[in-house]
Amino acid sequence: MNKEKKLAEINKAKSFWLGPWIIWRNIQKHKFLISNFIQRDLRLKYRNSVLGYFWSLLEPLMLSGVYFVLFVIIKGSPEQNYPLWVILGVIVWGHFSQSLNGSITSLTQNSELIKQVYFPREIFAITKVGSNLVIATLGLFVAIPFMYYLDISPNEQLLMVPLGLILVSMLALGVGLLLACLNAVNRDIEHFFRFVTRAGFFLSPVMWTIEMVPKGIEGYIMVNPMVVPITMIRNGIDGRSLGIESLYVTYSILFCTISLLLGCMVFKYYEARVVKKL
Repeated sequence: MNKEKKLAEINKAKSFWLGPWIIWRNIQKHKFLISNFIQRDLRLKYRNSVLGYFWSLLEPLMLSGVYFVLFVIIKGSPEQNYPLWVILGVIVWGHFSQSLNGSITSLTQNSELIKQVYFPREIFAITKVGSNLVIATLGLFVAIPFMYYLDISPNEQLLMVPLGLILVSMLALGVGLLLACLNAVNRDIEHFFRFVTRAGFFLSPVMWTIEMVPKGIEGYIMVNPMVVPITMIRNGIDGRSLGIESLYVTYSILFCTISLLLGCMVFKYYEARVVKKL
């Protein structure tokens, strides 16, 4: 007499504390799938476009041209490097905001695929951050002609650029994973964070630098964890030292790291439950 086979539960609820380890293991196991999804996102972004990937360079140039007219020509900024600072700020913030919002909506935007087949759902958020990281990296190449025009020679400070990009990606992915499950239950989260990223554009050193901050309020500004990564990338390309106290640098690194770890924990703990609500 044949024994009845029990149905296996595919996606069991995971231990809260094992979230980061499980996600890291899934990344190693599904590297090929992540790579294909990143390529898919890039193809879809530039599909039916004559200029294609060149938009990664052209878009920040055009945005920076608008800001240059507003703040340099009209306002009359005396800093000759200001256009370069704005370009870099726009690229980095664009990477953060698109990665964050894409991670938050990673479950809701892929609900149909989630219902059809199972694979680790964090791959959607990782893919979104990865594709935007590629676009931001390509966008940074627009700094080369500015560096030549401004007679800026690359030096050891350039090493801050990849570190800054890593911190931005960690923060966007961490907060995105932290809120993705909640957004699957309450879509108000994604609408609210679109506003947060728009407001954060002006509260972060995109159009300004930490040197422009009035004395006495630096401590309040440095609460924003994006100040250090943006300044790292900007000063790394500009060839200047970071110029930020080690206490604030440590705070930003810890904030990004803890956000990523906490996001992984929360996501893997609740993800199996909330996908039933999609």
